[in-house]
Amino acid sequence: MIDQERPLIYGYMRIQRSQTDDELLALERGLQLFAVSEGYRYATTFQEFVPGCTRVFGALVAELTRVGGHHVVVPSMDHLALHPLLQIHLLMKLELDADAEVFEVIES
Repeated sequence: MIDQERPLIYGYMRIQRSQTDDELLALERGLQLFAVSEGYRYATTFQEFVPGCTRVFGALVAELTRVGGHHVVVPSMDHLALHPLLQIHLLMKLELDADAEVFEVIES
């Protein structure tokens, strides 16, 4: 399949202060490997640095809407939010605002 024909997928991660650069790189590589193995074209990673903030998440939704993207990959659902109800809220926002499906790469 020609690269441009593969659907785009965007990564999203919440960055913890305690994470090392090597740990973050491994998480991002995991997202990229998932994309390749599942037939997606990896676009970029949106990284949320401020605890409790969803500004970067909002930028992800805006980008998906702008380009007509419908796929997001996260290291785990905890990267959306730690609280299950907030996870559901953010998943619904992705689905309703961008018609996006979210995939989870379980952290090892």
